[in-house]
Formats: sequence, C-alpha cells, structure tokens
Amino acid sequence: MRIFSVTALLLACTLLITLPSPSAPSPSPSPSPTQACHSLTFRDNQAYATCNDLLRLNSYLYWNYYPANQTADIAFRKPETSTSNWIAWALNPGGQMMAGSQALVAYQDFDGNMAAYATPVSGGPTMKPGNLSFGVSNLRAEYSGGEMIIYATLQLDSTLPSTNHVWQEGPMRGGSPRMHDLSEDNMLSFGTLNFASGTVTSSSSTGGGISSKALLKNVHGILNAIGWGILMPIGAILARYLKVFKSVKLFNSVHPAWYDLHRACQIMAFCLGVAGWGIGIKLGSVSRGINFSKHKNIGIALLVMAAVQVIYKEKEVRDDQYTRNWSIWGP
Repeated sequence: MRIFSVTALLLACTLLITLPSPSAPSPSPSPSPTQACHSLTFRDNQAYATCNDLLRLNSYLYWNYYPANQTADIAFRKPETSTSNWIAWALNPGGQMMAGSQALVAYQDFDGNMAAYATPVSGGPTMKPGNLSFGVSNLRAEYSGGEMIIYATLQLDSTLPSTNHVWQEGPMRGGSPRMHDLSEDNMLSFGTLNFASGTVTSSSSTGGGISSKALLKNVHGILNAIGWGILMPIGAILARYLKVFKSVKLFNSVHPAWYDLHRACQIMAFCLGVAGWGIGIKLGSVSRGINFSKHKNIGIALLVMAAVQVIYKEKEVRDDQYTRNWSIWGP
C-alpha cells in the first residue's frame, strides 16, 4: 500500500507537467499593408504582389497568384532559425493541423547544403519525401543570416485557391525531421489563405473563448490532478498516520475512522482517475497526428495499479465483513 501510494504521487507529478494551457484559437482579420513583410527583400530581388506577417512562429508568407492557369509562386521565410532545425509550410484542405497536410519542408544537411522536398504528412513525427495532391515545381530553399526560406511554384486545382495553410519548425536528428514542440505557438500555427483575394486569417489565443477540445484538455487535467495528485496521497497519509486512533469510529462503522476515510479517498481518486482516463482516450481520438506516448503509458500503468489496489482492498473488506457476520450467525 505504501509503495503504491508513493509511486502514484510521483506519477501524478509527471502527469501534471503536461497540463494544457487554457488557450484556444480564434480567427483574426487580415493584417494591414504596413506589415513587416513589406520591408523585407530577397537576395535575387524577387518581387511578390502579396505578403503576410504570420502571427505565430515569427514567420512570413509571400506569393504571386496567376488565375489564368491557377498557379502560385510562394516564398515562406522563417527568421531566427537554427541550422539544426527544419521548417515547413503546408496546405491542408481537410483541417487546421500539420497531420494530413501537403507540405514543403526545408533543412540544412550535414554538408551545409540546403535541402527542400515535398511530403504528404501522414501524422507521424517523421516526414518522408513523397508526391503531393497538387503539382510543385521550382522547389528550393536557402539559408542566410539565421533566416531560412522555402521557394516553390504550386499548381493549384479549383479547391485550393482558398484553403487552410499550416507552418511549423522543429528539430533535426540523424538527418531527419523530428516532432516539433507542443508550445502554444506551434499548436496555433495555422490559418486560412485565399491566393486570389490576398486575404489571410491566422489563429489567435485571445478573444475567442475556449474550444471544446481545449475544454476536454482542461477537464482531463483537473480530474487527474485531483484524483491522482490530491486524493490518492491524502488517502495514503490517512492510512499512515491516523492508525494510532484505532478506537475512533465514524457513525456505527465496524472499522476505525482512519480506514473509512482512507477507503473513501482511494475510491474517489480511482473514480476521478477513470473519468480522466476516459476523457484522455477521447482526446487521443480527436487529436490526429499528436501522440503523447510517455504520458499515455504512465496513465495506463497508474490506472492498472489503482485498479489492482481498489479490487484487493475491497476484497479484504468483504472478507472481513463475512468473517464478522459468520462469527455472529454461524454455528
């Protein structure tokens, strides 16, 4: 019992580390023409008719759109980028996330040369080269003065001139892109883009209330924090330090007060933990491409240990009650 309670406390602290911040995206209007992107130039003197300061990850998007053949020349630039990082910009008609998107990725290889390629992002932390659902040509990248830029010409279809776009940055390991951070900026680096009209909306953490997914995250964190982080340790403390008051009982209970209080805390903690675990499963099903494997494994292990403890203790109670009843009514 004591070993489990200490383990539960340590695991609860680990779970608390990943509690989400109560922020949610909401659309913001297209920025004005006086943005910083207008003051920046390109080394080859390339000119773009439209540009936009992206509100997340300190990034900029430039493009020229040609409605006659539905092509667009784009440039995605990311200042303050390390050579040990990758950057990506993507279109995603199906949602506002990197998973499921059609992406352009750039990074600096071991020889110091810039590499750029297209990848349909399947949802995992690695992004392998592949063909996109639309044509891409003139794809290249450059790095200078701490700034990384992706250039490309996109052959759009009738559904893509107005769609969702996503951008990201993350670390390189072993010559391959790895999972990006899960900070607010990384999780909210998306918006809508209309190549034809030049309008862009970007995510914002202010003024939009809280989304249903963010609400689920908060409830998941609160239930687990109260169950595993508060009630479970309190139950262990009651069992450890109140046993000296063996004669004190609650109402007409046959058990000492410390035991009834300990049992109540453990059962409530288990119920809250099961509810939090169920919400975590729901969050996993609606968070395509995002996988907290360590967090999930810790939660499963904690739930299993709690279930074993509760079942074992309840069996002890039933056996004890059976023994008492048999001593009174038995032969």
